[in-house]
Amino acid sequence: MTHDISIIIIEDQVRFKKDALVWELKDRFENVYFFTDSKDALEFITTKASLRIIVLLDIDFNRKAEGHQILKDIRKFSYQIPVILWSGIDEQKETFSDFINNKAFGYLNKHATIEEAFKIIDDAVIFLNESIDKVIEEWITQNPQTDKDKPVFLSSENKSYSLNDILREIRMQTEVGKDFSKRLTKLTIDLLMRNKESIND
Repeated sequence: MTHDISIIIIEDQVRFKKDALVWELKDRFENVYFFTDSKDALEFITTKASLRIIVLLDIDFNRKAEGHQILKDIRKFSYQIPVILWSGIDEQKETFSDFINNKAFGYLNKHATIEEAFKIIDDAVIFLNESIDKVIEEWITQNPQTDKDKPVFLSSENKSYSLNDILREIRMQTEVGKDFSKRLTKLTIDLLMRNKESIND
């Protein structure tokens, strides 16, 4: 069972609570939340920034094309959350351009088999496990004696941030979190290219 990833299902039809995929998700993930109200779902997502989340989003929410707007609202908050479109709509009849522009993680038909569904859900888990915030979290966990509240980053506004602060900023996808991620990537590449460090398995 996956303990540190939460599944958020946003679907207006209550009958899907009993869908085989939902039962399977509950077997594999400790925390599975089902929302029939998109506002409640968005409030949960934005107030649980410390959680690692995968979202399954219905496209025709409340029998309107509200899924498009819900994805936009999630993206206003974070690009770190894999959002999987979960719909019974024929892929050929749906306009996916704005879903692509807003970085939907993928499309999952409601008629897909459990095996097909978990191919994309497992990809989302891998995405979260390889993200920079996960790496920082693991480092913090594996180095308990380190002063995690020691300043490690100074923002352009001259405010200092500890590793714990940075972890929170990255998960909330604030400008500080994005800036730190970009600078850390550049620093890593710079060190590699100068042969100051190497990456080993």
